Amino acid sequence: MGKFEIESTFSSTTAEKLVKFEKKYDLILPDDYKQFLLINNGGKTGPKRRFLTNDPTKEGEVESSILFFFPLTDETTSNLENIYLLYTKSNVIKNLFLPIGETPRKNIVCMAVKGENKGSVFHFDLGYDDYIKKGIELESEFIRFIASSFTEFIDGLFIANQ
Repeated sequence: MGKFEIESTFSSTTAEKLVKFEKKYDLILPDDYKQFLLINNGGKTGPKRRFLTNDPTKEGEVESSILFFFPLTDETTSNLENIYLLYTKSNVIKNLFLPIGETPRKNIVCMAVKGENKGSVFHFDLGYDDYIKKGIELESEFIRFIASSFTEFIDGLFIANQ
């Protein structure tokens, strides 16, 4: 997995906390993502890392940045559990996706944790509509494939103008 600096991180998490989270929400997190949480436990990337969507079913690529990875902690309300519940309970995303990070304009990067695309990473373009207040599911046209695994996603991150 590619190396990059996490500027602001959180207290370490444990394998036991990961298992508890998986059991509570009936999820199985990919091993590469679990390793990332055990080493970094989320945080802000530094310098800002960019990615391209790579979805042949959509017109054109989208370039965005990952600003923050959600941690498995109670140190912040922007944590894996709260963000997962926020989007799944409001029906914005299906519970087969786990929001793992935030982009500019409050869009999210999600990982499929169930189903045929399990382990794949996607960009969810929430646009300027307030999906949570409306309680409606994000339409598939606003979901774009980034990578087939967390490792592939991390390895594909780049710094703009380099």
